[in-house]
Amino acid sequence: MVNAVNACHIENDAPANENRIAPRETLESEIFIQQSGNKLCRVTLSNISESGFRMTSKRNLDHLQPIFIRLPGIPSLSATIRWEGFKDYGCQFSQPLSANIYDRLLSKLKSLDAEA
Repeated sequence: MVNAVNACHIENDAPANENRIAPRETLESEIFIQQSGNKLCRVTLSNISESGFRMTSKRNLDHLQPIFIRLPGIPSLSATIRWEGFKDYGCQFSQPLSANIYDRLLSKLKSLDAEA
C-alpha cells in the first residue's frame, strides 16, 4: 500500500550554492518503484520537484538502470539515479514533469495521506 505520511511544503533549508532546476517540495511518502527485471520496491520520498526527487531505499539500487515510480492513477514515471549516498538516492526524471502532471502527483500523495 502506498502511504503519503506528511503534507508537502517548500523546502527552504537547501544550501544556497545548490543549483536546483526547480524548487523542491519536502515530504515523507512511501511509494513503490521498479527497476527493469526486478520486483516492486517500497521507498520513501523525502522531496520532489518537476525535475527530480530524493528517496531512501532499504534495497540497493543499480544506478545504471532507470527506475519507474508507480502510483495508482498516475502513469509510471521514469527517472535516472544521479547520486547515491548510503541508502539515499537523488533522481532526475527522464523528462521534466509538466505542471499538470506534477500537480496531479502532489495531489495524489496528499490524498493517500488523507486515506491513511
